[in-house]
Amino acid sequence: MRDKIKLNSFAVELRRDWDLNPYSPIDLFSIVLSKLPDLTILFYPMSDSTSGMCIKNINGIKINESKKKVDSSEDDYCEDMIICINSNMSKGRQRFTLAHELYHLLFEEDKKDIIICETSNDDDSEVEANIFASYLIMTYEGLERYAKTNNLTEWTLEEIIRAEQYFQISHHAMLFRLREHEFISLEKCMELRSVQIGYNAKINGFSDDLYTPSSKSEKYFSLGKYIRLVEKVFNDNKISSGKRDELLLDAFRSDLTYKFF
Repeated sequence: MRDKIKLNSFAVELRRDWDLNPYSPIDLFSIVLSKLPDLTILFYPMSDSTSGMCIKNINGIKINESKKKVDSSEDDYCEDMIICINSNMSKGRQRFTLAHELYHLLFEEDKKDIIICETSNDDDSEVEANIFASYLIMTYEGLERYAKTNNLTEWTLEEIIRAEQYFQISHHAMLFRLREHEFISLEKCMELRSVQIGYNAKINGFSDDLYTPSSKSEKYFSLGKYIRLVEKVFNDNKISSGKRDELLLDAFRSDLTYKFF
């Protein structure tokens, strides 16, 4: 199993490759879609025990690491990837799941092409992906710098919420990191896990969006390459407008169909 230092270095390296500050919060969904143009992200409700899944071998082409390229002479060569996210999870957890699945897609070798991530799974692969996700959203150096810049000697619930909002990280992931850095005791960590975090965020002047699931209109949704491909083949007159609408509806994008001009 890869150690935490190595996993943090992967997170810092990926930020560097994507021209991102290693200390600052990131808008992960927007960045991923701009940096990985072959990625499609699907949001839909899954069971409580499933956080998400990813597919990294579309059309028989395997993706191993972010810097590896597979030589191909085929004109239709692609590196299509799909990440599916449980929209019943909180927004913070969805961001974490996206980062978790990126580890499987970009840094993990010798894995199945379809990976379903269960919340109760504690094998090495899932543990590594969880640690990487935590570091990608909030690097080791980023948390240390945040604590120093804000002169934090005591991590109260208010300060924890403030940091969660800054880094856009889930409450449980934040507590895990604070405990790992020995900023809080195990007893305090367990105590803070049970607070009504959404309510406490609101009474501290923040929105509770980070701690709530997707809205009804976003329960089924998609982003990324699939949408562009549908539009391309339609504009190239390869499919009819009816087929275009059908394909977009299959991807939960009724907002892009039946347009009136």
